[in-house]
Amino acid sequence: MSLAWPEIAKFGRKMVASGLTSSRFGNISRLQGEKISITCTGSMLDELDQSNVVEVDLNCASDQDRIASSETCVHRAVYRSTSNKAVIHTHSPYAVALSLLEKDSIEPLDSEGILFLGVMPIVEGHYGSDRLAQAVSMALQSHKACIARGHGVFASGMTLTEAFTAASMAEHSSKVRYLVKAR
Repeated sequence: MSLAWPEIAKFGRKMVASGLTSSRFGNISRLQGEKISITCTGSMLDELDQSNVVEVDLNCASDQDRIASSETCVHRAVYRSTSNKAVIHTHSPYAVALSLLEKDSIEPLDSEGILFLGVMPIVEGHYGSDRLAQAVSMALQSHKACIARGHGVFASGMTLTEAFTAASMAEHSSKVRYLVKAR
């Protein structure tokens, strides 16, 4: 059982309530030492309890990987290549839509996005793949968020609050850009 589950559950509810993702899409993790607390695959993020969050090893696969998020390899790669301690993955609708319309990155047009978020790379790779893990981990070395083409936002930070803020900003800036381009 993960001791981080109450905090992860709190951010699962926030993600769904704010429209960053639907209940069964996305995942959340937090690094504690050499252990990653991560949501289980197929979990309803707005109804998480201690049975929906498992601990996996940072450095190698374990039996728990079978029930952990299908994106566990991405979370591991981010933790191995950055100093961040939290990762949030959403299926934010405007960010996903823009990732299908834009070529390499999404540049915020809104002042907060420009100042606090900056450019968001669009990365390639099938969900749960080593290719996606490598692309996301490289992007998050120098960016607060990136978008997997047609899939969703990956955001990281030292805390779940920081990762959630980056994910929220990514969707807000994507929405503003989409609406401006639609006129």
